[in-house]
Amino acid sequence: MFHYVDRSTRTQEPYVLLLQGPVGPFFRDLQEELNAHGFRTKRVTFNAGDERFSAGQMTQPFSGSLDNWAQFFDAEMRQNLPDFVVMFGVMRPAHHIARQITATYGVRVICLEEGYLRSGYVTCEIGGNNDSSPLCQWAPGQDCAGDYPAPVTPPNAYLKMCFWAALYYMRRDFRATWYQQSLFHRKREGVFSLAYTWASHAVVRGIARHTSGPLLRRLRGKLRKNFVLVILQVPSDSQLLYAARGWSNEKLVQETLSAFRHTHTSETLVFKLHPLDRQARQTQRLIKRTARDLGIESQVHILKSGAIGDIAAHASGMIVINSTSAFSALRHNIPILAMGDAIYRHDAVVTVGNSPYDIWEFLNDRSVKPADNVAMFLRAVKATALLPGDFYCITGRHVAAAAIADKLKQELQQTSRPIPAAIRSGAA
Repeated sequence: MFHYVDRSTRTQEPYVLLLQGPVGPFFRDLQEELNAHGFRTKRVTFNAGDERFSAGQMTQPFSGSLDNWAQFFDAEMRQNLPDFVVMFGVMRPAHHIARQITATYGVRVICLEEGYLRSGYVTCEIGGNNDSSPLCQWAPGQDCAGDYPAPVTPPNAYLKMCFWAALYYMRRDFRATWYQQSLFHRKREGVFSLAYTWASHAVVRGIARHTSGPLLRRLRGKLRKNFVLVILQVPSDSQLLYAARGWSNEKLVQETLSAFRHTHTSETLVFKLHPLDRQARQTQRLIKRTARDLGIESQVHILKSGAIGDIAAHASGMIVINSTSAFSALRHNIPILAMGDAIYRHDAVVTVGNSPYDIWEFLNDRSVKPADNVAMFLRAVKATALLPGDFYCITGRHVAAAAIADKLKQELQQTSRPIPAAIRSGAA
């Protein structure tokens, strides 16, 4: 059912409804930036973590079940129809429901995510990200030549993200109600358990940065262009849960090692653990045990740390489910096998995989896709999906917030609705 609403006669300031944002104060910054540009805003908070980083009087708390949320959100659409709904992470329970309801009212959804190209960019798309991105419909010939904004590279973005995440999740879990837990996109672990796992993971990551040095030097030297890089992801990532075509880290490890066992290549397999995967030690044990059982332990390595762009530049190929790490390989003209759904799952850009046989075939024989197609696709990503900035460092947050506000202004200009002078001038 579609609800038609005529916006052409509305005279109030354009209304933006914000749902959940990234951990930390970015949505508070964004709300303030939108208000400064003449938008009318409101943010819905779902738990104590959201409330900690909200703008106070411009927020509306929600506490209820998923069914209650659907009713609440539909009422908001009917009573205060927004021009835009902004969210981070399209597959969070509350966001999945909101996207379904906004579609019936013709409301534009602004979907934010970590930048497809990192660092210095954020992802900002209309309608969806990742497997629901408009870029999934891209085809060779759809070029977007022109000038693109330069990335803003903030210092220590990863450490800042970890800091905000620790504050957010500890506050959320400490004060969570039973109803709120039904809307969690990451399960509740308990404050002490969460503090322990984050602290122990930080120690493991610190050690990994030192112990990975010898392998990194070998990958840049003796093993250069003689190893295939296998990218592992965070198990709780929505990309693995909803867009992996049945693949998981465990399945990718087992099927890749099995396929490698039946090749006659002299190359090496290098599994890259994700820096935020707190189950990395279990995955590491699985890799070692499986490789040992198959008799290929000497040809298999595990990389626990290192910049993915630097590592990918020296690889002879990359196997991914749907990780954004594939963009590092694309920029270095490295062959890619993509097993899951992703915006780059196009035959013109990567090798599209479905079965374990495709892994075996890729390990035996692979080639780079035409450079013109890859360059054309990367231009489309920059032109339609990326904005400069960062969600976690203060300078990057302000740049990203201003860029998103400008994008919304441009979207208004493409509609028939009159734009108030405050919006045109960018002043409150």
